[in-house]
Amino acid sequence: MKKTLLAVALAQVCLSSGVMATQQADEVMVVTANRFEQPVKNVIAPVSIVTKEEIDAIQAKSLSEVLRRLPGVQVVSAGYGQTTEVYVRGTSSRHLLVMINGVRIGSATLGSADFSQIPLTGIERIEFIRGARAALYGSDAVGGVLNIITTYQPGETLAEVTASAGSDDYYQLGGSVAGSLGQQSWGKLAVKGEETNGFSARKAPYEQDKDGYESRNVVAEIGTHLNDNLKVSLQGYYHEGETEYDGGFFDSSGNLISTPDAQNESKLYNVAAKAAYQRDQWQSELTIAQNQDEARDFSAVSSGSTIKTKRNVVNWQNHYQHNESLEFGGGVEWYRDKVSNTTTNYSKDERDNTAVYLTSVLRDPSSLQLEGSVRYDDNESYGDHTTWQVAAAYDVVSAIQLSANVGTAFKAPTFNDLYWPNSGNPNLTPEESTNYELALAGSYSLLDWRVAAYRSEIDDLIAWAPDATNPSIWKPMNVNEATLQGVELTAGFATGPLYHDVSYDYLDAEDKATKNQLVRRSRHSAKWNVSYLLEQWQFDVSAIYKGTSYEDAANTNKLDAYTLVDVAASYNVSDNLILRGRVANLFDHDYVAKESYNVQERSYFATVTYQF
Repeated sequence: MKKTLLAVALAQVCLSSGVMATQQADEVMVVTANRFEQPVKNVIAPVSIVTKEEIDAIQAKSLSEVLRRLPGVQVVSAGYGQTTEVYVRGTSSRHLLVMINGVRIGSATLGSADFSQIPLTGIERIEFIRGARAALYGSDAVGGVLNIITTYQPGETLAEVTASAGSDDYYQLGGSVAGSLGQQSWGKLAVKGEETNGFSARKAPYEQDKDGYESRNVVAEIGTHLNDNLKVSLQGYYHEGETEYDGGFFDSSGNLISTPDAQNESKLYNVAAKAAYQRDQWQSELTIAQNQDEARDFSAVSSGSTIKTKRNVVNWQNHYQHNESLEFGGGVEWYRDKVSNTTTNYSKDERDNTAVYLTSVLRDPSSLQLEGSVRYDDNESYGDHTTWQVAAAYDVVSAIQLSANVGTAFKAPTFNDLYWPNSGNPNLTPEESTNYELALAGSYSLLDWRVAAYRSEIDDLIAWAPDATNPSIWKPMNVNEATLQGVELTAGFATGPLYHDVSYDYLDAEDKATKNQLVRRSRHSAKWNVSYLLEQWQFDVSAIYKGTSYEDAANTNKLDAYTLVDVAASYNVSDNLILRGRVANLFDHDYVAKESYNVQERSYFATVTYQF
């Protein structure tokens, strides 16, 4: 019933045949929606798929440039390596579960992944589920799930080198190779380095100097088929990044005390060993993984601190296909978060989480599909938590489907919330939400569309508040409530040789107590992505509109609406050589994404790719 953004990539091959595009899109498989592989056409939840080919075509330089094109997403970014906020249907960055190859990543002290430090190196595709998915994934999956997949699908041997240059002294050099190793094995290696002098991240009175960024990234994989039923693999990901930023604080007189040469160093890695067994209708996979999120802040006057999260994960999941209409899934997951801070000793620095989850899908090939999931989490910090989700889809006619989805989700308190010395609150409970969606979707040879209405009620939101027994002491408390509701319209269609992917979002993100709109969430936003193929040429245009929003919780500081337009072109000189160019912020729009922060002016990029 849906092509999603994958159709943009398919359009590169088959713009002349909408029927072919639909058929090929329907055959695409996804794994994130229900933790087992299934055709995207059978997924009830709204899903967007972004392929490597799309990322290359739009010439994105960061994950935020990919995410901001997707429906239901509003991104606030201050430039290379700077703090990036991602709002999915009004939920915050810490309500979006981020995974690499199905393994959760991110900081357990801040409670979210650092989107500015997740590179695009080695990515084969991105699967993005909008809406709660805690009944399968546990904490964090309140607004959605983002799964970054680097896994190589054995087949043709591929190798390429890429070099880019652009505005603000931007440079990038990378290469990758992937292919078979003998009859039963395969391997992949992708490396990339980038550097830029950047621009001043903050407005005056902060120091007006260039804030540079550089990073080095490696993705690797090796695997083998031990027999017809069993395969094993080892996947690795590593990132180093250094970001300069404008630091400082205001004294009691309102004067800025600058922090000279402020920098942040980040190191991220994820290593996962997997064993997958398949026989007849049964599939089973065991994953043992470890990842680390490390950040160090320092300046010319301070050695700063290093904050680190190390996470060990064990997940055993199974899937049983009973017949064409009925399938079951489930598994057991355990992970341990251990944190450290070189300048602060937490009162508790590690916690274990053990979970069991079940899911089932019942499908009547003629018209009806039902889904149900339940998960039980037992965490040694905040106790046990049960989440559930049910969904149904009914084909009103052959091309139109009505669906409904309802479920619960939660967000666990962070180590900073619970155990920061003298201000942590170990009595905090998880933030909880109940989520609803009703959608109508249509699929035709030249058009796919979907209209969805959603509502999320989030209770026990954690915010700083006076202690009930001692009002002079402030600490994190479960005090806030919010209602997030809206309408989401998406469509993908062809007009001759042009393929369009458009979306419009209406969002009412309200603080229940004050009736004010939540910070930096726009009521109105829209995206229009166009792809055009002409012989050896490909052209891509993206227009993103973000309506007015507020910088403060009191809704007194309004941020104006703005529209950004990017254009990109690719030229296949030969079967091996591709030249690409891109202009970002084509009309050099001076806008405010976040108060006191600058944004990048019109910028230019050129890329050369040679494929062996």
